[in-house]
Amino acid sequence: MLRTISVVLFLSSSAFASGTAPSPVVGGTAPRPGEWPDAVVVVASNALCTGTLIAPDVVLTAGHCIDIHPLEVVANTIDYSQPGGEAMRVKSATAYPDWENHYDVGVLVLEHPLSVKPRAVASACKLAGASVRLVGFGLTTKSGTGHNSLLQQAMLPVIDYACTKDPGCATAVAPNGEFTAGGRGTDSCFGDSGGPLYIDTPHGAAVIGVVSRGESAAGQPCGGGGIYVRADKVIPWVEKVTGRKIERAACDAPADEIAAADEAGCSVGGGALGGGLLVVLGVLWLLTIPRRVPR
Repeated sequence: MLRTISVVLFLSSSAFASGTAPSPVVGGTAPRPGEWPDAVVVVASNALCTGTLIAPDVVLTAGHCIDIHPLEVVANTIDYSQPGGEAMRVKSATAYPDWENHYDVGVLVLEHPLSVKPRAVASACKLAGASVRLVGFGLTTKSGTGHNSLLQQAMLPVIDYACTKDPGCATAVAPNGEFTAGGRGTDSCFGDSGGPLYIDTPHGAAVIGVVSRGESAAGQPCGGGGIYVRADKVIPWVEKVTGRKIERAACDAPADEIAAADEAGCSVGGGALGGGLLVVLGVLWLLTIPRRVPR
């Protein structure tokens, strides 16, 4: 399948009502080929996001990434500017209802299943004291400028597991609908939007978060920390919209106890797991009260 664009401009969505903008991985390193085949490039005619394959034909991404009208995804690649990977057209793209004020997530249904193994979604996991692994195709500079086509990864400490301290946290889903992580030069950035944050479970690495936006108090576009949606909170909605059953990977509780994740989960300390297009990033800074800039 042909790749659809050669130049990508990412413009933040004006629909955000609170918080900060879209991102790539700042302060990260390159993963090994095949380490995160489920982390996909989400391609549109004039923009780019990241996403996670969570069913053979279903990709979880950010709600604001639906606004770019995704055309296709490319899985199992560490450099989407080079030949290789597995590309598939998008059949439908749906954002979470009122994602601007609730969960900034969206779901893509593909025209055909991919051969890549889907990633399970972590459930019943407590984030207090945890570290998570961010993976994405976003930019790699604190200024949010330049270009990047490489997959990057970085370990981020969870800072506010309930997302109640930053003004950019969505009050409609607080506490525990989102969390903040990273900062001090290690962060998501423009182009990482919709991408995965993984956490260790007894069943292997699983998706615990979705890249949404930067913290509203950060003094620079990238590097100051980000706000991430709890993936387990939206899986019932994903299953309803797509008609697909999404695999869960529980920490200490039965995998179907998503509703009780905040009470019955595990505390994961410090060490979670290991994981032609040119990107030209045009950043549209949108000032709201509080400022919310999608990554």
